Amino acid sequence: MNSKIKDLLKDKKSILVFDVDGVLAPIEYGEYNHYCVDDEECARQIESGIDIYSSVKPIKTMQDFLKNKNMDNIYVITLVMNNKEFLQKLTFLRKNYNIKEENCYMVFKERDKLLLLNEIKEKYPDLEDKYIVFIEDTVSNLSYVMKNSNYSTVHISSFMQ
Repeated sequence: MNSKIKDLLKDKKSILVFDVDGVLAPIEYGEYNHYCVDDEECARQIESGIDIYSSVKPIKTMQDFLKNKNMDNIYVITLVMNNKEFLQKLTFLRKNYNIKEENCYMVFKERDKLLLLNEIKEKYPDLEDKYIVFIEDTVSNLSYVMKNSNYSTVHISSFMQ
C-alpha cells in the first residue's frame, strides 16, 4: 500500500493539528542531552518565572512547510505541566510560526488530545474525518488517535524525507 500522507499534508482542505515539543520545537534542553531536569523540576522552574521556550529555536523545515499555509487551518494541541508553560508556548508559536492563539489548545494528559481533535472536527462538520491530520512525535499518542477515531495521523519523521 502506498502512503497518501504527503497528499493530505498538501491538500488545502486538510486541517493540520500539531504537537509542539519534538514537532515544532526541538527538545534540546540539556548541554549534551535532550533534557536536563525531570518534569517536577521543570514545572518548578516555569512557575518561578523561567521561560524555557525563550531560547528555543524553531525547526526550519516546519517553518518552511507552514509559511504558505492558510493559518486558519493550522492548530496546536500541546501537553503542558501548568498554565505558565502554555503561555510560554503561545509566545514561541506566535513569534516563530505565526500560529493563531485561538487555534492553540493545552492538555494536562496526552489522551485528552483526542477530545480536542473532536472539538476541532466540530468546527468542520462537512469535512471528512481523514482531513483532520494529527502531527505528533510520540507513537503511542498517534496510535491512540488512530485506534479511536478516523482522523489521519502523521509522525514527524514524515517531514524528514
